[in-house]
Amino acid sequence: MSKVLYACSRNSGFNASAKEKLYDVCNHLVPDNIAVPRPHVVRVEDDLAYAVCMDSGALQESGMSLLLGFLYEKNKVSWDKPKTCYPDGNYALFRVDEAELEVVTDCVGTRTVWYYHDEEVFVASTSQRAIVMFLGTFEFDERVVPWMLSTGSLGPQFSWDKRIKRLPVDSSLSLDKKAWIVSTSQTPIEFSVVEREMAGHKKLLADSIGQAAEALARIDFDRWVLPLSGGYDSRAILLFMKNTIGTPGNLKAITWGLEKSQYEKGNDAYVAKELARSVGVKHKYYHTDVSPEPLEVVFDRFLFCSEGRVDHIAGYMDGMDIWKQLHDEGVHGVIRGDEGFGEYPVSSELNVRNLVGCGLCSDYKNLSQIADEFGLPPQEMPVELLQKEGEAFYAWRDRLHQEYRIPTVLAALSDIKCSYLEQINPLLSRPVLDAVRSFPDEFRTDKYLLKNVVESMEPKVPFAIKIANASPKDILREKRCVDLMKSEISSNYSTGLFGAGFVNRIISGMEVGNDEPRRWGVKGLVSSLLPTSIKSRLRNTVVRRSVDGNVLAFRVFMIIKMHKMLTSDSSRTAKLQHRAIDEANTASS
Repeated sequence: MSKVLYACSRNSGFNASAKEKLYDVCNHLVPDNIAVPRPHVVRVEDDLAYAVCMDSGALQESGMSLLLGFLYEKNKVSWDKPKTCYPDGNYALFRVDEAELEVVTDCVGTRTVWYYHDEEVFVASTSQRAIVMFLGTFEFDERVVPWMLSTGSLGPQFSWDKRIKRLPVDSSLSLDKKAWIVSTSQTPIEFSVVEREMAGHKKLLADSIGQAAEALARIDFDRWVLPLSGGYDSRAILLFMKNTIGTPGNLKAITWGLEKSQYEKGNDAYVAKELARSVGVKHKYYHTDVSPEPLEVVFDRFLFCSEGRVDHIAGYMDGMDIWKQLHDEGVHGVIRGDEGFGEYPVSSELNVRNLVGCGLCSDYKNLSQIADEFGLPPQEMPVELLQKEGEAFYAWRDRLHQEYRIPTVLAALSDIKCSYLEQINPLLSRPVLDAVRSFPDEFRTDKYLLKNVVESMEPKVPFAIKIANASPKDILREKRCVDLMKSEISSNYSTGLFGAGFVNRIISGMEVGNDEPRRWGVKGLVSSLLPTSIKSRLRNTVVRRSVDGNVLAFRVFMIIKMHKMLTSDSSRTAKLQHRAIDEANTASS
């Protein structure tokens, strides 16, 4: 989605300079490889102000209320009045009347909203950087450090700035403008099995996906594209569109990955091309091979667009060239297949955390003592993410996927694309998720029911068995990557943040090139003879894994660079104020 910032002033309202400040914030959220950005939308009215960076046509406005995203509702809904309708869709919603400002997230937080509140101003935004620029100050939250080390993300609660909070999934924040009090409410995610025959479960799932696919008829397919892989999720969207609204003649499917992947049978890229041809839609393949630009530019642009929320660099080593091309081609958005149909089998609490990307430092052999050794803040799972009393084990697993992984990891990946265009996720509409939450464990595990439904649909194109992108571990072991990370991590700036001992620990764990060939011996021979299921259970209950040293180094690299970026962002307001004063003095003289 476009990035949005919404602000409310308690007493004095906003002066004439607020509009200039908001335009400045928007301009500094535009990636450096976009030559002609789409126009920004800025509104200032008394005590309210908002800005939308690069409006891509998914903005709805009503007075000073706005909805940024897409609704799946069949009929027109009144979304602009606080405490009224909570619509089904993928969006960030800001609505206001004389007494109240309300901010709403959708049912699984596909659009992360951050907020800040003090005695004078309330600010909410889909961008942490936008809030920091608006405030003109930055206060680093050290609590993100252990989460970034163990998960490659900011974790389930925190932001880069200790004053900025994240609005939970399926929740509403209300600001009482007179009392200047903030309150929040959240609809809990609950899995409750409903007794049906398998045919009934299948029909419910198919009907709910079909309902979301039918809503896509409102999209201008000249301006929207469907990312297509060789798996189940995006295929489900394509085939349900074909069956509900027909195959739009102007629909285009796109796939990306290494150039060589499109010629490899069984690869995501190869299968996606065959599927598009079989359905009769246009298809274009974009290469994610490493950009010819300097590596530092590629890494910096990734951090600029992701705001350092997630470490998944492998799909963006082209320097965001795919997304620049789509922007320049006039594409407004992508129809993505993020989903919540059910996770892989699990056998332990540790297995669940690792599966959803929420491992603690204590779960990893090379991180278990790092907090004590280097004085890092304590790290523990938030109470609301722990298994509840009476909650079935697999229900907890899938709740964590929807309550943690989607808003923390998948929403962060969406945010990267939203620096260039919009994104919607029809498989994350409320009826689809409500259906999934009513299925028994065996129908959710490894997306069993979804696979069963999709496999029964035409055309019968084989499913992919290989991914199209490079392994992040391989990328980060290249010498030029190692050299760049070492240079940053060993800098005085880094030492000032972490201390020399921590810096030495991280650098000592880095390697250049691939792993050495496996030395079998007795231990390796026994391992080779064990069934995969037993090895998985041992790995997740008895033997703790380690975070790869180069992956760990990249996560530390991200922390350093984001600290620098946000510190620089915070100085923008002061510079604008000084410039305004200088201009006023010049005019008066």
